Amino acid sequence: MMSQPFKDPFNIFYLIGFILVLLIPILPASLSWLTVTGLI
Repeated sequence: MMSQPFKDPFNIFYLIGFILVLLIPILPASLSWLTVTGLI
């Protein structure tokens, strides 16, 4: 089924967008965690 190469650019953009949407809520928390650990 997956023998042909992955050529569809729409799927790549969809995957990148999906990862960015998942990272949006995590980004402020990780940045605040880095600042807290940097101050210690």
